[in-house]
Amino acid sequence: MNKKENIYSMKGFSKVFKFTLVQTFKNPGYRVSFIIFVLVMTCMGPLQYFMSKSSMDTVDSINTVDFEDTSVKNVYVVNDTAVDFDISYIADKEKNESADDDKTIPQMNNDVLEAGNVKFIPSDKSYHELLDEIGEEDAVVYIHKTDEGYEASGIISDNSDIESKDIDDAAGYIGSYFEEVRLKDINLTNEEIMMISSGVDTDGVIKESDYIAEQSKTISGSKYFTYILAFSVIVMMVVSLSNSFIIASVTEEKQSKLVESLLVSVRPMALLMGKICGMMAYVLSILFCGFIGSKLSDLIMKYGFNADKEAYGGTGFDFSVFRSFGTSGLIILLVSLMIAYMTFAVLGGILGSSCSKIEDTQNATGTVMTVVMLGYMGGIFFGMADNNILNIVSSLVPPFSYFCSPILYVTGRIGLGLLLVSFVLQVVILGLLILLSAKTYRSLILSDSATPKLATIFKTARM
Repeated sequence: MNKKENIYSMKGFSKVFKFTLVQTFKNPGYRVSFIIFVLVMTCMGPLQYFMSKSSMDTVDSINTVDFEDTSVKNVYVVNDTAVDFDISYIADKEKNESADDDKTIPQMNNDVLEAGNVKFIPSDKSYHELLDEIGEEDAVVYIHKTDEGYEASGIISDNSDIESKDIDDAAGYIGSYFEEVRLKDINLTNEEIMMISSGVDTDGVIKESDYIAEQSKTISGSKYFTYILAFSVIVMMVVSLSNSFIIASVTEEKQSKLVESLLVSVRPMALLMGKICGMMAYVLSILFCGFIGSKLSDLIMKYGFNADKEAYGGTGFDFSVFRSFGTSGLIILLVSLMIAYMTFAVLGGILGSSCSKIEDTQNATGTVMTVVMLGYMGGIFFGMADNNILNIVSSLVPPFSYFCSPILYVTGRIGLGLLLVSFVLQVVILGLLILLSAKTYRSLILSDSATPKLATIFKTARM
């Protein structure tokens, strides 16, 4: 080894960078991953929209009464209250709602309302009198006042063939309209009726100090968790995409002895950093094209389906995190992402240079991904907790800070000073890893010995 050689020399960096980038796109696996990712981001909007619509349709089918296939034929409605309620109100409302949906409406008179195969018939008789007259396919909905309010009870004869669910549906159907008439009877507007129906949320108790702290945050609640989840997924994806390639590439060159030829014209540091930066260019191109795909997806949903963002917005992998905080927020997120990438990539390069066989790369990759998963799961935990003390801890302590600190800042949970301290700590760690790689990379990559332990790597650095 030439002792006068500058271990930090970047001679040959551009050649390695170009070669790595070209080889990455030539690799069928990475090329397919690139295409699939961009297609998924382009189709994400329509997929989420139809999934959401399907879920809403399922809920509607559960909550909507269907009288097309029921054992009930006639339902006699007995109104034993002072509220002026009759079947004609339901008939008129059903006609208006159906007309809005451009459906064909059968003509009904004020005496009978037909809902599917069921006839709702108003009755002047008491439910006691009707019980002696109703048949096996008939029922009574008895609206009456109780000590606790109003109730619509479904009643059937002893020898009835009607299932409990069918009569419950009928009673609920009539009861919901009775409740609407009852509220309108005291001159409430539709908005006031909706407000009453929504009720009051009394879930949880908030202390005054917590309330003041919460109000000082620009973004709170589930929206904040959505952002930290999205950014954590992006960091994990970027690191996992690149590290396996870097580690495998370094090991293959070492095993094939190709590295000995490369080191004649390329300095060790340039060889490692060329691979890392070449892979970073690939990852950034994926993110850029994925971002374009997500914008195209928005345009498809906006002009193709006339859908609002809320109708198809996701809660997981979402590029909106990069465009939700303006130019300054975008720069902060990208800087943080690049620092995280470089840190884990250099760590992967060092561990990859210590692998003597392809089988060893699994342990090296597993070590890096263990640290990444620790940071990712910690980011999710801290995001769910959203505690002021935990926010400070997660913004300063690696590996959590790579996933948390930029989102904590752009959502107003930490100040600029704490963010800068977090960045300084991350840059110091990156600098130490680069220093370690500069001192050990040549020795490790030319060594044929078994995979060294971390203690051996540090020992090599002191030589």
